[in-house]
Amino acid sequence: MMAILSNLAIAIGLQIVLLTVRLVSNRRRIPLIPVRLPSVAIWLWLILSSLPDSLVVLRLRPWLASALLLSQSYAALQLLVWCTLEVPSSLAWWPRPPKILRDLGMLLVAAVITVIVLQEQAKINVVGLVTTSAILTAVIGLAAQESLKDLFAGIVLQVDSPFQEGDFISAGNGIEGWVVSLTLMSTRLQHVHGALITMPNSKMWSTEIRRFGPRGPIAREIHLNLDLDLPPEKATTVLTQVARANPLVLSDPEPTAFVYAYADHAITYELEVWQEDPTDNGFDVLRGQLLAQIWYALERAGRTLPYPVRELRPKARPAAIDDPAGYDLPSRLDLLRQNVLFTHLSSGQLEKIAPLTRCLRYAVGESIIVEDDRGDALFQLVRGSVEVIKRMGDGSTKTVAQLGVGAIFGEMSVFSDLPRSASVRALQECVLLEVERDDLRPVLEGNPRLVEELALLVSERRAQLTSLSQEVRQAQTNQLIDQMLKIFSTLTGGNPDVRPG
Repeated sequence: MMAILSNLAIAIGLQIVLLTVRLVSNRRRIPLIPVRLPSVAIWLWLILSSLPDSLVVLRLRPWLASALLLSQSYAALQLLVWCTLEVPSSLAWWPRPPKILRDLGMLLVAAVITVIVLQEQAKINVVGLVTTSAILTAVIGLAAQESLKDLFAGIVLQVDSPFQEGDFISAGNGIEGWVVSLTLMSTRLQHVHGALITMPNSKMWSTEIRRFGPRGPIAREIHLNLDLDLPPEKATTVLTQVARANPLVLSDPEPTAFVYAYADHAITYELEVWQEDPTDNGFDVLRGQLLAQIWYALERAGRTLPYPVRELRPKARPAAIDDPAGYDLPSRLDLLRQNVLFTHLSSGQLEKIAPLTRCLRYAVGESIIVEDDRGDALFQLVRGSVEVIKRMGDGSTKTVAQLGVGAIFGEMSVFSDLPRSASVRALQECVLLEVERDDLRPVLEGNPRLVEELALLVSERRAQLTSLSQEVRQAQTNQLIDQMLKIFSTLTGGNPDVRPG
């Protein structure tokens, strides 16, 4: 009984050591120590060493001893490979050997151990049995035919290296994914939907393979039809601008657009962009976003997507709307009355501005304002919501605010001629009232006092967002008034250095 308890304590201690080393290697981010086969060897040793000799049949003892010795030998071989190859290579002590060579070496050593153990312990001459039996040799050869194909294909794949672990490959017949491992007999892929695909190496070698990096980049081509009367130069400009503003599109290589073909009712364009995600799902998401954003961009430009129409009689068309988003003049006038920047304007002055404004629609994810760009328009949020994004010192971006209906942004660039201080992106489909700097011409012409009143109002709005002393606020207000008088000097027709008394 004491011997059994002693063996049990040894087995538990060895198991704890294995688990502790595995936990430490996981935290140190080095290859995990093999646990399964050493654990089998430990507990098999405990069971066999605890069995009384009276319970073991005499003829079974060589087989049990062989099984124990084989399990211990295989476990020792795994631990030796882990100590001498995997751990040092992960610590950059010496180069990592090719996985195929390591597996082949382990297979050969395990085969030699198996032959020796069976011959010495079980008294079985395995080599003689195989070589002297022609029928057994033929059976083994036929059974191993496909396995040998996979084995040699795995060796060729390792030597030729058409792909590496981590690459994204497409092997035809809808089989694609990231390469998880390349073993002696098979290649394992992680599908985009999460499934693990195991492909025999012989099929991988005989199949046409398209290889991409783990994160691309990969070129995407999108074809779409635009109006025949839309100049190609303007059309390609709209397409590339939409692509550049999409966060899924890489800036290097840059997006390109060109005329692809002439259709009977439209001009077909090809938009070529690059993205990181090499999967078809990634392309579906990107294509959907770009097509939606192109629709909104065309609507803001007063254009629509063409479609073939054949009529046998004239078709009644709706009356034209003077605003891309469908907001007529009275609606835009009501929106101007709600704008806090124009509280000093009379109804007559607002009626002069309203026909020059327009309402624009933006898709989810579209950039309305880009930080550091020059801007000559301010926006009033009519429907939807937007986020304000600021670029940090380390190059990253941070969302600093979210704005809802009624919010006004972009006025500082209009009245101070400074670059945009932050980016604004649509969180939902948005409708914005756009008021450009030139739209204010009818009311600012010959009216420098109104310019100063606007400057005071804008300065007060800015002061509400910051904690500044009264002296700093006054200095900023005076500076803003001077800037606005200079900007609108051509409108007021006066001397920009002369301020109203």
